[in-house]
Amino acid sequence: MSYIEVDHVHKEYIRDGKAFTVLNDVSLNFDKGEFICLLGPSGCGKSTLLNLIAGFENCTSGQVRIDGQVVSQPSIKYVTVFQQYGLLPWRTVLGNVELGLESKGVPKENRQAIAEKYIDMVGLTAAKNSHPAELSGGMQQRVSIARAFAVEPEIIFMDEPFAALDALTRMSLQDEVTKLCREQGKTVVFVTHDIDESIVLADRVVILAANPGRLKTIVPITIADRSDRNSEEFLTIRNHIFEEFHMAHEEKIEYYI
Repeated sequence: MSYIEVDHVHKEYIRDGKAFTVLNDVSLNFDKGEFICLLGPSGCGKSTLLNLIAGFENCTSGQVRIDGQVVSQPSIKYVTVFQQYGLLPWRTVLGNVELGLESKGVPKENRQAIAEKYIDMVGLTAAKNSHPAELSGGMQQRVSIARAFAVEPEIIFMDEPFAALDALTRMSLQDEVTKLCREQGKTVVFVTHDIDESIVLADRVVILAANPGRLKTIVPITIADRSDRNSEEFLTIRNHIFEEFHMAHEEKIEYYI
């Protein structure tokens, strides 16, 4: 039994009295400790699929199971990192990272040490007493990542968390996140539309096609050195994924959500 099972999932929305299929008969299996990227054109249902796995939405038909249990709502065992940082402006970096620990009921005397550990891991120790307004976008996203790791979730869901960042900050955070996740054996489901990002991060890239959203192919990433984005190995896998992505993008998208 796989850790995450997406079993013949179908998702429809009703708009103006009409049913629109966003995902059609998607089946996937993810192992514990895998880093999975969901890649595809706008409108292919990647964020919808993430929301179904995370329990924010329910399937029209089919099932999502995590560790054998049917997913019907979000769980405190999992956390989600969004493109919007979701930081509380009146709290410091330290206070924001402690927030999830408070929700879990971690004793006050332990919270600061745990929060500081993960703040240090994302390189923000010098800014731990700063407020979000004093931080750059990349620094704020580091805070949200530290907050996610601090509660030691079983699964981390990420929905294009680096999309709004500049190229250099984005590349830096990609390297940091993949290092953290692999060191700690985290299970991650990550939505992106960026091919290079998927190669740097993923163990496997799940490519979705649109109209309706459905599984096109799955590409395993076996590159030894992901940091060299100009290596022959990296360029070969990039070209392969680009061809699959381009074919998925060629189809006309009739409905976007």
